[in-house]
Amino acid sequence: MFFLADLDQRTVVNMVAALEYVCRKLPPDHDTPALRKSIADEIATSARAGKTSLADLRQAGLAVLNKVLHPPKDYWFRRLF
Repeated sequence: MFFLADLDQRTVVNMVAALEYVCRKLPPDHDTPALRKSIADEIATSARAGKTSLADLRQAGLAVLNKVLHPPKDYWFRRLF
């Protein structure tokens, strides 16, 4: 199990800053608790993998946001099945 207490203070600060940065970019029609949780989970996964810089954590969060805002072109077709 993953606990914030297992991370150094700088990493936790970077995680919070990255989450706030990405969430500020959420369009109002996509701003849901579930999406915010997905972004936070991906940031935590990045931190666990040792990518703890602010830039790395922001990039991890933005990747989730980009998948939601710009799904692959065949996404609509895959949803049918």
